[in-house]
Amino acid sequence: MRSSVRITAIAFLLSGLLGCGPKGAKLQKSVVPPDKTLFETGQEYLKKSQYIKARLAFQTLINTYTDSELSADSYLAIGDSYYNEGGTENLLQAEDQYKNFIIFFPTNPKAVDAQMKIVALNMKMERSPDRDPSYSIKAEAAAKRMLDQFPDSDYVPIVTGYLKEIQERLAQANLGVGKFYADKGNYWGATSRYQEIADRYQNFSLLDETYYRLADALEKTKKPDEAAVYYTRLAQGFPDSKYFDDAKSRLTELGKPVPAVDTQLASLHAPKPKEGEGFTPLKPFISFAEALGFHGPPDRYEEAKKAVEDKKAADALAAAQTAKSTDVAKAGDGMLIEATISKDASGKTESSAVLGGGSGGNQADPNSSAGKKQSTKKSKKKPEKKQDSQ
Repeated sequence: MRSSVRITAIAFLLSGLLGCGPKGAKLQKSVVPPDKTLFETGQEYLKKSQYIKARLAFQTLINTYTDSELSADSYLAIGDSYYNEGGTENLLQAEDQYKNFIIFFPTNPKAVDAQMKIVALNMKMERSPDRDPSYSIKAEAAAKRMLDQFPDSDYVPIVTGYLKEIQERLAQANLGVGKFYADKGNYWGATSRYQEIADRYQNFSLLDETYYRLADALEKTKKPDEAAVYYTRLAQGFPDSKYFDDAKSRLTELGKPVPAVDTQLASLHAPKPKEGEGFTPLKPFISFAEALGFHGPPDRYEEAKKAVEDKKAADALAAAQTAKSTDVAKAGDGMLIEATISKDASGKTESSAVLGGGSGGNQADPNSSAGKKQSTKKSKKKPEKKQDSQ
């Protein structure tokens, strides 16, 4: 009796387990993988600006699920949390994270964005030209690395513009220091600063002033032949400069030939109009903050990203318009006109014309309005010839 009860109980238990099997499998399939859960949690914290919690979630994913497909994105997201939090210390942490991301995941499509953010964060930390240029030097190196490592990136034209802006700031810094040295009578120190601009920053907006000051400093350090080189550059390529006439006079006094103006160089160095910034009541406060070394928006990464997206949208629109124009042109190609002349039993003739296409033409319906314009025209009845009676 006991054995039968025991067998019945076991059978009931097995049937219950078998019955629940498919449901359990479905529940397991519907469960979100833990690494994805951690990543989504980190993203939610990041959106809410809870940066420490976000970093904890991403770091837990990296440490626990080393083979997860989300490891690379988590590594980048930690850098983004520091980047978004801002401040010099956090931006330096973000830079280190982005650099490591590029090292660990060099073929990842987002590596180019990581390098773009390194450029942007260093530009964000730049000081005014009369202050420490360390971050401008780092920004210049990051921009050059971007152009070298990712030459096919959509960011290249934008980073090229950023590089010119960074180098303009560095040249201004050197020019300011050179002026300071010259005012103090340290022409050797001034020469080294001016020479760096002349050698490295050929697109500097004050290159003419730099050449003149460099030549003057070289004269005062008893190097007239070297000074004449830069006076000559001024006389050849900067006819619109306020230093042009003085440079020619100095060449004459030094007994050097005065060259003719090189029109090609002159057009290259022609003064470029500056865009007006416009007035804003906050301008005095902004200038004061910049004097202290603080720079606000725009965020250069977001600015570059938007420029790339806008260009892609414009290119897509232009391609669509070109394709539409091509289709319309093809529709009119190879147009043929088929003419038919018929004669009935009474001798009356009829003529009709039908439009027909080659590869893209459409035949005109004789019954349509277009067809009627080109369609049948009845001719007059031809007179019958009288037979001569014999």
